[in-house]
Amino acid sequence: MARYRGRRRSYGGYGGYGGYRRRRNPRAILKAVVVLAVVTVCVALIVQSQRLQEAYAQVSQLQQQVASLQTSGGTDAGGADAAQSQPLDYQTLYPEMRVDHTGEFATDVEKAVYLTFDDGPSANTAAILDALAARGQKATFFVTGKNIAGNEALLQRIVNEGHALGIHGYSHDYAQTYASVEAFLEDFHAAYQAVYEACGVYPTMFRFPGGSINAYNRAIYPQVIAEMLRRGFVYYDWNVSGGDADAGALAATIQQTVTQGVTQTSHPIVLLHDVADKASTVEALPGILDELTGLGYYSDRLTPTVRPVTFDYT
Repeated sequence: MARYRGRRRSYGGYGGYGGYRRRRNPRAILKAVVVLAVVTVCVALIVQSQRLQEAYAQVSQLQQQVASLQTSGGTDAGGADAAQSQPLDYQTLYPEMRVDHTGEFATDVEKAVYLTFDDGPSANTAAILDALAARGQKATFFVTGKNIAGNEALLQRIVNEGHALGIHGYSHDYAQTYASVEAFLEDFHAAYQAVYEACGVYPTMFRFPGGSINAYNRAIYPQVIAEMLRRGFVYYDWNVSGGDADAGALAATIQQTVTQGVTQTSHPIVLLHDVADKASTVEALPGILDELTGLGYYSDRLTPTVRPVTFDYT
């Protein structure tokens, strides 16, 4: 009887499943991880977007209420006198801190550029003013209250030479400033008084430290914006950044960034800084002004009738 040599069947693994171990595909694993990460980010962005939309809707509603009060002389749609309603506690703070403003803005001016300098006055303010004066150009200085003491003459020069003064807070401490609506008003009022005591001017415009919507004020910005609008102040964000706050920013880069931003932006409001350690800003400014005027632009100061540029998170 012939001997039969049978072949062992292989089922694809050890034991009852074959003669080899199945290897996991690294590419498949990486692809799965990437897909999971993308899905997680998308979900987070959707949730964040929804929250921002809800917050912005609240801002819009409050702005409409303020506008309605301005146009109706303090009477709401139902005919009741708004003055008879119970004010919020923070609305009773600093009653003198108000501005008469109609809420109307002029038509945008073609070729007008609004250079703005945050955080001064500083050791660089005089050089900035010199560059502007040499070329007959105007700008806006959003000053920080804590920097005013000892620099009162610089604020007076800003006013005397026809530039605009605005408030950029007092402490420039974001956590402190945005701790509550009351904290914001206290900080703003300190800067408001410091500017007046330095040069006899009560500013009517301001720029939020960090911009109107930032990581520190997300919980309170709708109420703060509505309250400042109710008091008649106008705030300005920016749509062109010079990038001079970046570490190691070079004058040539700042000039190129500003010029490119201005030529590509309608109604450009440019963010620059007046800080002692930002020598590149001073170095770049003459070239910025010369290049812009060569392109037919001119630098003007902001006034409360200039249409604001504000951040929009819809």
